[in-house]
Amino acid sequence: MRIIASTLIIALAAFSTPLSGSAQQTRAPAGGDATIEVRLSSFAFDPENLRLKAGVPIRLRLVNDGSGGHDFSAPAFFAASSILPGSLQPPNGDVAVRSHQTVEIAVVPRTPGIYRVECTHFLHNFFGMHGTVEVMP
Repeated sequence: MRIIASTLIIALAAFSTPLSGSAQQTRAPAGGDATIEVRLSSFAFDPENLRLKAGVPIRLRLVNDGSGGHDFSAPAFFAASSILPGSLQPPNGDVAVRSHQTVEIAVVPRTPGIYRVECTHFLHNFFGMHGTVEVMP
């Protein structure tokens, strides 16, 4: 009986996440030294979709509002970008952000494309903690 109840709860949570048509998107501000703040909370990135311009430096400010740890895992995006000197070097394309912590990373997106971002903590992606980084030419 517990297995059925647990499965039902997981299924309901999976179907309660908004559809991508209602997804929030943030564009990088024009000009140099721009910052985009991404809030990490229980099972969500806000905004969940980022739009950046290739060759334009951007500082990602990752703010964890949650009571537990999260991460901003985007291996393909970080591999296709240059990390600016003095900035955090994300191991394996993963930036860990502890509870109530803020982490900044300065990057220059190099290769246009759409890259997946997710939280790799257990079941966080399943419950909707994922999005995209779109790099425009």
